[in-house]
Amino acid sequence: MKEGHISRRRLLTAAGAGITIASLFGPGVVLAAVGNTVSLQLNWIPSVDFAGFYIADALGYYKQEGISVKFLPGGPNMQGVEQVVAGGAGTAGLPTFLTSTINAVQHQAKLTVIGSVFQTSPLALISLQSLPLNSAKDLVGKRIGAAQGRQRELDAVFKINGLPANGYTFVPIGYDSTPLTKGSVDIISVFATSEPVTLAEQGVKTNMILFAAMGLPTYTSPIVVSSDAIAKNRKVILGFLRGSIKGWEMNAKDPTLAPKLVAERYAGSMKIDQPHQLRVNQAMVPLTQSDLTRDKGMLWIDKTKISGPIYAALRAAGETQLPAVDSYVDTSLLEEVFGNRTQLL
Repeated sequence: MKEGHISRRRLLTAAGAGITIASLFGPGVVLAAVGNTVSLQLNWIPSVDFAGFYIADALGYYKQEGISVKFLPGGPNMQGVEQVVAGGAGTAGLPTFLTSTINAVQHQAKLTVIGSVFQTSPLALISLQSLPLNSAKDLVGKRIGAAQGRQRELDAVFKINGLPANGYTFVPIGYDSTPLTKGSVDIISVFATSEPVTLAEQGVKTNMILFAAMGLPTYTSPIVVSSDAIAKNRKVILGFLRGSIKGWEMNAKDPTLAPKLVAERYAGSMKIDQPHQLRVNQAMVPLTQSDLTRDKGMLWIDKTKISGPIYAALRAAGETQLPAVDSYVDTSLLEEVFGNRTQLL
């Protein structure tokens, strides 16, 4: 097990055992501003999951904006990010998936999404190399291992792709890849930045398909603020956003930097496997990029993607009464930060 990556999936899949949208794609980072000091409550232990934020701090991008950032590590007992932000304990937050924020908005939380780190969700399915896994059709008749709560995702994949209902066997499994390598299941649900990396390090070759490629896209690590925070703390939020964009741009340029920073500066007494963290980061970088970010810049979020394919996936999973996207997504800060540019570095 590497630096808690399997355990992190344990938290998210355990959260997925509920019956709300969060059960489909799971709960990140809480940002509280006092003056020009930002306290950034992370949703997990220090790792390259937060690469761009660490880089922005270490290279002085936040300092250039006149703010300082204090990182507070999270863990499995942390309160849901949306609850913390909506309750006023944090100025902004970074839930793991946009869908948990949508769920909070459905329940009257006053939240606004101002950007997203990951353009493509890392949620995926993998098989051993001997079993083809090229499209949703390859799931038919297979034994699929996942934590309880993932059935709705899988059922939605079958529905969206016109495949027979109950066309697979669901096998509840724990939080490692042993059932796959031992042959107890044909396919398992994973994070693209976790189990496939670890298995490759062990010499096990796998095939992988993202849920997004099967019709279930979502944004990962959306940046969320309370609905009144933009008016109250716009300058600080703009500074944090601008510095963070630079950090994530640098992470894409040099994926070797963040693993070193995590190990030497941000992990404290934790033992960090830098080569593993580098491989995780290399798997993560493409997920932070898209045609949209190439056209407009890092952290951009597309309202039409939410109202279109993301909402279509949620409806296929049985969700109704989805909120109007304009009621909780605001790209005005990104527009102000970038102006006519697509990069800040």
